[in-house]
Amino acid sequence: MPGKPPHSLGRQIAQSTGIIMASVLLSRLLGFWRDWTVAHQVGSNATTDAYYAAFTLPDFLNYLVAAGSLSVTFIPVFSKYIAEKNEEEGWRVFSIVVTFMGMVMISVVILAEIFAPQVVSVIAPGFGPAEKAHVVSLTRLMLPAQFCFYMGGILTAVQYAKGQFIVPSLAPLIYNIGIIVCGMALAPRLGITGFAVGVLAGAIVGNFLLQIYGAKRAGARFTPSLRLGHPGFRMFVLLAIPIMLALSLSFTDDWIIRWFGSYLRPASITWLSYAKTLMRVPLGIVGQAIGVASFPVLAKLYSEKRFDELDRLLTSTMKGLVLLLMPITALTVAQSVPLVHLVFSHTRLTEADLIATAGTLVWFSLGMFAWGAQNILARGFYAMHDTMTPAVVGTALTVLNLPVYWLLVRSSQHLGLAAASSIGITVYTIVLFLLLVRRTKWPAARGLVAFFGKVLFASSAAGIACWKLSEWLGQQFSWRTFHGAFLDLSIATIAGLALIVLLAMLLGVTEVSGYLKRLASPFRGSTG
Repeated sequence: MPGKPPHSLGRQIAQSTGIIMASVLLSRLLGFWRDWTVAHQVGSNATTDAYYAAFTLPDFLNYLVAAGSLSVTFIPVFSKYIAEKNEEEGWRVFSIVVTFMGMVMISVVILAEIFAPQVVSVIAPGFGPAEKAHVVSLTRLMLPAQFCFYMGGILTAVQYAKGQFIVPSLAPLIYNIGIIVCGMALAPRLGITGFAVGVLAGAIVGNFLLQIYGAKRAGARFTPSLRLGHPGFRMFVLLAIPIMLALSLSFTDDWIIRWFGSYLRPASITWLSYAKTLMRVPLGIVGQAIGVASFPVLAKLYSEKRFDELDRLLTSTMKGLVLLLMPITALTVAQSVPLVHLVFSHTRLTEADLIATAGTLVWFSLGMFAWGAQNILARGFYAMHDTMTPAVVGTALTVLNLPVYWLLVRSSQHLGLAAASSIGITVYTIVLFLLLVRRTKWPAARGLVAFFGKVLFASSAAGIACWKLSEWLGQQFSWRTFHGAFLDLSIATIAGLALIVLLAMLLGVTEVSGYLKRLASPFRGSTG
């Protein structure tokens, strides 16, 4: 079947990635500002631990109905009908999914509201009675947002399938703005509850109402229907069930950390949450953007049986991820202390809070590339209509990693939880990569491993040099001041990036020059 040439598909992914990267950059910055606002208004204590723990049950419901994976369960189904020139049938499936799953979601939220006290006793067993009661009240306030997330997820999937990314990209921005504005306005009177009100408000506006508008722009046609025997709906359910029943570490890591964290000293969950938020800023900008932008194209190529192009695009996507995330990982590990001092300056966090968060960030960052890579590799399976393999492998490895959490939290407290998280996701990524190679006979896999090794060596060597330079700069400029931390980060980052580029080119990583040319091309065009 004729289609776009490979270079055209590459441009399509690049353009889509650019839109999503801009959105994710703003979203992650707002996400950091959201946590900074919590730290500024409330600090780091048992109250903030209760706030972050209150997300566990809503997140679980989101996971249980596969709301977080709608793009990987609905897009292949919808793309199949588009490839068969039968879009009208695709909208019928859309209507059935919205009708049935909307009813399911409402029922699940009501049950969760009723049984919230019992569930909180399970998900945060280490909290005292007062902390548990606080978690229950915050949880009940945030639970209705999950209906908005699910409906917004299916509306977003439709827009992605139609190649429209701008309106979906606004959802996390409005969501975070809602939390920040409500938190700043209401926290003086309501405390941490003001931020929970913002969670609900942001979800209603950004994830639900705005996405209704976006889906209409994409041509969505909805007629309430419960034709559950429709082949397209059955295909959707078969793709969704493995994700709904699985307990992959990519979904459960936050829950496990909060469960163990409830037994640790106050503020441990908050340190873990702040550190993971910082790690997710570059991870989301690079890994999430590339994964979301590339998946509709990968699914389309598979539906059209253009397997060679699929392999080439998957290879180039992974190389781009390696070349971007590995240097960021090295620099984040090397400069965690000045970074945390810079971003959490002028808050209620003490020096002990900042040092604890920085140490936690180091261990989370060691798994940064794996978090990004598993996102791409899993989508490789999803594009082939296989959600079972990532689900089974992820569940098995999560169970096997539980003793690692237990052992490391006993020996290293919050740092051990962050280390166990990185170990688990790294093992999962390696296994997923090997299975995908076996499944697809991926011809470029060996070259991709060699490419990874070269970039890893260059990034690690430059990271060590950057760490030494950062320590020396810390003696010249105090990390405890915003000005000193900024100077330290700026100088060390520039030096570290230059060294990474130099070492990578000496090792024969020719893709570096290609990326540099792409980055420089807008400036050449403007000066020419």
